[in-house]
Amino acid sequence: LRMGVFQSLFCNQVTFPAMVHTSVDLAKKRGHAGTAKLVNAVLKRAPESLEMVELPERESNPIDYLSVRYSAPRWLVESWNDDFGAEHCGEICRASCSQAPYSARTNTQSVTREELLGQLKKAGHETEPHPDVAEAFIFSPGPVPFNSHAFREGRFFVQDPSSMLAPHLLEPGPNEVLLDLCAAPGGKSTHLAQLTQARATIVASDVNASRLNLVNENAERLGLGGIHPVAAHGEHPPFRTETFDRVLVDAPCTGLGTLRRHPDIKLRIRREDPKRLAQVQEALLRSGVQLCKNGGLIVYAVCTFTEEETDRVVRAVLGDGDLEFEDGPECLSKWKIGPGQYRILPQEGGMDGYFLTRLRKAS
Repeated sequence: LRMGVFQSLFCNQVTFPAMVHTSVDLAKKRGHAGTAKLVNAVLKRAPESLEMVELPERESNPIDYLSVRYSAPRWLVESWNDDFGAEHCGEICRASCSQAPYSARTNTQSVTREELLGQLKKAGHETEPHPDVAEAFIFSPGPVPFNSHAFREGRFFVQDPSSMLAPHLLEPGPNEVLLDLCAAPGGKSTHLAQLTQARATIVASDVNASRLNLVNENAERLGLGGIHPVAAHGEHPPFRTETFDRVLVDAPCTGLGTLRRHPDIKLRIRREDPKRLAQVQEALLRSGVQLCKNGGLIVYAVCTFTEEETDRVVRAVLGDGDLEFEDGPECLSKWKIGPGQYRILPQEGGMDGYFLTRLRKAS
């Protein structure tokens, strides 16, 4: 039924009768005669264009309107409306259904952004520099040139500009010992190595041992050393307390900031998921605090913006004591929402939704 309606609304090369006929045939193969009759009856009444779809009244029932119009669970729209207000809620819904551009991070260890964009243009790939993130650039619509000489030589790493902010917020220094607590596939670990000119010791820890192979592969392709993958559970890490100068906790989350890239999240997410994941995030952040040296820095980052997974997590851990918010570098001030706190909503600047916090551990 869903594939049939999709063909009716979006596939110009499929005629309406052919859509019904094919769908009924599939129903016979996958179901039985009754299933086929149901599919036939419903799809014959399916709308043939979006203009024919009857939506809830926007003025009198805005939540239902946004939920149906942008294919989002009603409880999720309600949550966005409560947290950000009606106007921002509508903007988030629209942005979450937009097509995300492909973007990448320049490997400044081997090339400047300007040099790389010139090389890509010469090879026939149109790009433009990102206006707010120093190493970032955006590809014109079309496939990413993974077969290009520049990619094979490790001159760029495909990544959204939002996720490039966490290493900048951590402000790593050379000769420091750093921990990336949830490291795979290695985007932030390699960025940390890049920012420190591969002169820091970076422990890239992840619970999924097989995904750590990606960390190795990416580090090798980019030619960045100093990264040491360790298979470990972030809540029960095999490290001594107060080992690391700086700790990055890029915690698992609902991923609602990435709906442009992963629309299936809306079909899988459940009302209880943000609260359930917040418990994991709190445990990981507490672990990161324990592993950080006194006087060191901890950055907490998630690619979502729900209250449960962002401010509430940080406040809960902050209540343990010995921590305080600390502002990051000036280049992040555009997204600052409070002392040491930064947030990007999906409608802001064509970037994925993200939340970041920087904490200083008491000396």
